[in-house]
Amino acid sequence: MISAVVPVYKSEDSLLACVQSLMKQTGVEMEIILVDDGSPDDCPALCDALAREDGRIRAIHKENGGVSSARNRGLEEARGEYIFFADSDDYVEPFILSELLKGMESADFVICGFHHHYIGKDVLKVPSVSGQTKKEDFLSLYGQGYLNMPWNKLFKRELTGRFDERLSLGEDLLFNLDYLSRAQRIYVVAKPLYHYIQNDTGNTLSSMRRDDKLELAKRIWRETSEFYQNLTGTQDESGVINARLIQEVLDDVESLPFDKSRTKREKLAVIEGYCSDQELQDVGSCVNMKALDYRAIHFCMRRKWKHLTYLLCVLRGILVQMRRKNLEKEGRR
Repeated sequence: MISAVVPVYKSEDSLLACVQSLMKQTGVEMEIILVDDGSPDDCPALCDALAREDGRIRAIHKENGGVSSARNRGLEEARGEYIFFADSDDYVEPFILSELLKGMESADFVICGFHHHYIGKDVLKVPSVSGQTKKEDFLSLYGQGYLNMPWNKLFKRELTGRFDERLSLGEDLLFNLDYLSRAQRIYVVAKPLYHYIQNDTGNTLSSMRRDDKLELAKRIWRETSEFYQNLTGTQDESGVINARLIQEVLDDVESLPFDKSRTKREKLAVIEGYCSDQELQDVGSCVNMKALDYRAIHFCMRRKWKHLTYLLCVLRGILVQMRRKNLEKEGRR
């Protein structure tokens, strides 16, 4: 049996669609564990109603402790041989679990592609590797962004560890790395079977203020580098792991215009802190970003032009907002 663990918090508008997509799974025996993480809206009642409607669904209620705490509680409650995670604002294809389960016939860890829904776009994310892979394919999967999240994967419950509830960044990747240290075989389903919905509303953890983001990002970078070296006996000469560190920093810098908790002076201080960090400068000296906005902002930060960096982020934010408004107008027609 597969245990699908769904952390629930402030998702009353999307939870039903998420659960219904799981209920439509074909060819598998499953249970759905809804972990209400002290949600202040109507989610607790909705979880209970769904559990009454379908015997495969269980509603668990707990005090608010964050998404990692909710996932850990789901792991404790799970009865299945396999674990699947889904976020309550996402949804899945009706055959995702049967496809992932087929991969488990010859592996300990199965990964699939996904749809990335953002500002009206549906971007297909399909891994470049397929089928039975080796641990040495880690760098390819990591570089393409398939190891940073717990969803779009199937785990063996006996091999899973726990999410670090003390972290607010990178805990998902560390959970996956810990799992990979025990898994021997990886299987990749090169199909987009999960639908990831990215909303920049300012309420998600990724958009919240983190004064310690740089130190957290560096910790993830160091542990990932160490994992890769232990795995292969060599360092990452391609610079993929370094590039992910720089990308984390650039994501934070690009989000500053949306941060209403800081003054402009405080935002400039954040940028200056990144620009003056020597270790970050050393890593960034050999990294080439692909996206145009990343390249432009990274160029300015390398030269410690904090005001121009901030201006570029503001302009990007304006373009994002314009794009969103245009899509909303088109949707009302």
